[in-house]
Amino acid sequence: MAKLVNCKACEKELAKGVKKCPNCGKDQRSFVMKHKIISFIGIIVIIGGISSALSGGSDEASTEVSGESNKEAKEETTYSLNDTVALKKTEVTVTNFEERDEVGVSGVSKQASDGGTLVAIQYTIKNISEEPVGAFSLPTVSLVNEKGTKFDSDIDATSNYAVETDVDNSKIMSDLNPDITVTDVKVFEVSKEKFQSGKWFISVDGKQKVALK
Repeated sequence: MAKLVNCKACEKELAKGVKKCPNCGKDQRSFVMKHKIISFIGIIVIIGGISSALSGGSDEASTEVSGESNKEAKEETTYSLNDTVALKKTEVTVTNFEERDEVGVSGVSKQASDGGTLVAIQYTIKNISEEPVGAFSLPTVSLVNEKGTKFDSDIDATSNYAVETDVDNSKIMSDLNPDITVTDVKVFEVSKEKFQSGKWFISVDGKQKVALK
């Protein structure tokens, strides 16, 4: 015997599953059954909204973590003279710094330009890896002011200072083998007034910096 239910409108008894009441003609189907396509689209939209909200929360958390990581990455350690700056394959140590009006020896020297000063440094590079490091893969060394402006070395002044100090045994075109340490020199020419009044650093491979003053 078929199960009986009441009509939604007139409450007359009718067999369960009947689409329309034979008494009043009221459609007995639910909204979902009458509008399957619309209902399906609505369900998809709701699911999509929930998924978006959840993923949005995850992205926000990821962004926050990423932001913290970037902040940590930007925080540099400022080293002093004779401190060892450890990189991935090498160690760099700025061992000496001096401000000069002239570098070189008699007959082979370089004077600072008007208004300029020569900033001369000596530093060592040690290969701490298990493989040779090519000459073009050795860390770069630049002079940087407190605003982050980078200054490259003066080639002529550097050559003359190397002759004067006689400590430069750096690798020009050959590899630096494991556990080997070499000494190099660099001379930078900058404004004398700005150098004496500001803070200046040696940037090692653009990653760490050594305070000169």
